Amino acid sequence: MNAPDPVEQHLTLSAYLTQIQKAVRAAVPDSSWVIAELSDFKRRPNGHCYMDILESREGAEVAKARCTMFANVAGKVLGEWQQATGGLPQAGMNVLLKVRADFSPQFGFSLMVTGIDPSYTLGDMQAKMQKIIVSLKERQWFDLQRGLPSPGGFWRVAVVAPHEAAGLADFRRDAEQLAAAEVCGFEYFSATFQGRDASDSIRSALRTVHEQHQQQPFDAVCIIRGGGAKSDLAWLNDANLAAWVCRLPVPVFTGIGHEIDECVLDLVAHRRFDTPSKVIGFIKTALMSEASTARAQVERANGMILRLVSGQAPHLDRAWSTFSRRVTETLHREQRQLLQQQSSLDKGRDRLLSQQRMALQLAQDRFSRLGAGLCVAERQRGLFAASRVASLSMALIAKETSRLELASTVFDKTNPLALLGRGFALVRGPGGVIISSAEQARDAGKLDLAFADGHVTADVATPH
Repeated sequence: MNAPDPVEQHLTLSAYLTQIQKAVRAAVPDSSWVIAELSDFKRRPNGHCYMDILESREGAEVAKARCTMFANVAGKVLGEWQQATGGLPQAGMNVLLKVRADFSPQFGFSLMVTGIDPSYTLGDMQAKMQKIIVSLKERQWFDLQRGLPSPGGFWRVAVVAPHEAAGLADFRRDAEQLAAAEVCGFEYFSATFQGRDASDSIRSALRTVHEQHQQQPFDAVCIIRGGGAKSDLAWLNDANLAAWVCRLPVPVFTGIGHEIDECVLDLVAHRRFDTPSKVIGFIKTALMSEASTARAQVERANGMILRLVSGQAPHLDRAWSTFSRRVTETLHREQRQLLQQQSSLDKGRDRLLSQQRMALQLAQDRFSRLGAGLCVAERQRGLFAASRVASLSMALIAKETSRLELASTVFDKTNPLALLGRGFALVRGPGGVIISSAEQARDAGKLDLAFADGHVTADVATPH
């Protein structure tokens, strides 16, 4: 970079910015009306107002500027705005501003606001509402709420309102009296009615109402807010919110708090009221009318019954006399028949007892005879069995005696001791082995000879 010429004149920052200020004032000397969206609005305690405005196309921001409105201008401009709309400008509104370009060496570039046209904003709100109405009619949703049948009675009502709103307090004062008398029950759902989140908040509350309606039906849904600025109605002119109200299967009553101005919710609701107090007043009046109608019907019914009774009294007396006589005759006739039946029953019972007694006696006699015969037969069978057992026992004893004698004879003949007594000897080799042959004796060498009176040891001599 080349160094500046030492003799070249230099400018201070303030001098340079002052030249820009003069250039801006020369290029744009007059004020102009500008259409933009108000993205921020703040009013300071000193009365000055600061605003941010922007322009968007197809969702993209194409221009943005900061605006200033000094207190001496803001007092008059905002006074006219409040007289027309009832409130202050708010973010999200489309506005028509009268601005003048200004550049300050100290504060930079800004637009100085010298006027705000409230009619443009109100017209824009009205145009937006008309666009929503056309869309709802094209979808055939606009008249859905008015096509619902009016509630036949109010037993359970849903109330959608801002938390702790003044209009809600007025509503609840009468509603709590009805609830305490168990005439009608009220369920409250809080929602935001102002700002960019108003539509989402109210739709969320209505969604909860619809879910509870599926479990236990509501007779009506009240959307109430109370007083507020006319410009606040812009937040309620929302296409999605209006569609929700149209398609809700419960009659919707609105009490937004404006007697003259309307929002799109008022147009699509089943019934529209100016204030929350008028909504609860309608419900209270309907319940009183229903009670009066019911009381009148009861009184008419009582009157008809009294007239009918008084006109039918002579007939009733005669009918009662005839009825009493017939009842007495019937009772006497039934009593006679009962006595006859009792007598027949006693005779039949005695006859049956006599028959049963005779049958029992015959059965006892037959049992005695059968028992005696059975005892004789069993006695004879016992004697015959005893005789047979005795014969069999004697034969068995004789048989066993013969066998015993034979066994004794055999024993005597085979008993070794008896044989030894007759001159025989028992020959054993070494180890007590019985010797039964001469060859065994020669092999043994030494023998043990057992006689009846003792033992003798002998050596075997081998013959030469």
